[in-house]
Amino acid sequence: MPNQTTTHASSSPLQTETIPPAQLWIGPDGGLVCRVQEYLQNVLCPHGGCTDCHSCQQIAAGQHHSVRWFCPERYYTRDILAELFHGITLSLEPGQQIFFVLRKADFFNDSCANALLKPLEEPPPGYHFILLARRTATVLPTIRSRCVLTICGDAADAIPHPQLFDFITAPRPHDARAFLRALEQSKINERESVELLDALLRHWAKRYEEAVRTNNAKKISATRPVMALIERGIARPPMPGGSKIFWRDMFLQLSEVLSPKRA
Repeated sequence: MPNQTTTHASSSPLQTETIPPAQLWIGPDGGLVCRVQEYLQNVLCPHGGCTDCHSCQQIAAGQHHSVRWFCPERYYTRDILAELFHGITLSLEPGQQIFFVLRKADFFNDSCANALLKPLEEPPPGYHFILLARRTATVLPTIRSRCVLTICGDAADAIPHPQLFDFITAPRPHDARAFLRALEQSKINERESVELLDALLRHWAKRYEEAVRTNNAKKISATRPVMALIERGIARPPMPGGSKIFWRDMFLQLSEVLSPKRA
């Protein structure tokens, strides 16, 4: 199924025959959850998404019998998805609908992703998938290609762990001990590290472009090594379980580059 971008702003009830078998929604996680709840209220509410009836309240509370929510602490495993794989083997009554909502859809390992490909492409009658992720680029291509794509808000500029981002982009170097405390509290993982690196590269690329536009040789020479460090980090992201060490080393290297002459 080819990707296409859709929006779900309408408040009128949706006909179930128009609902794609698999959708991928991109944006900040908290905002996506609210939008999916509104979408499901619009689909499943007998009054067309009134938000006040028992059905709508159950959807908002994550307790509706037609909706199954999944969200791993770290990465998806076959055990986490066991209920889903069992559920799609059951035949539904005519007109019955079941929605599987999978948050953090960029946290599938290869085994889970491969097992999901056929259900996503050809789910049994009445079953639908809604996958949520922060950025399109971090979702496996095999998953993306089977979903109708929806961009919610300015997903491209969503920054994971903004406090760490602020440390690395601040006007002047921060105390390393303060950064390490923030790093410890962040609990950043490998996939979020890739997203943060991407956001940092966009930030410093904009600074470099501005320096070139204004012909500021000092800023050009200061931003180049920063971009080079971040690009090396993107090429060799942290291994599983190694995010904290990765960011500690990255911060120390960036501090060394930035301290003598900050752009």
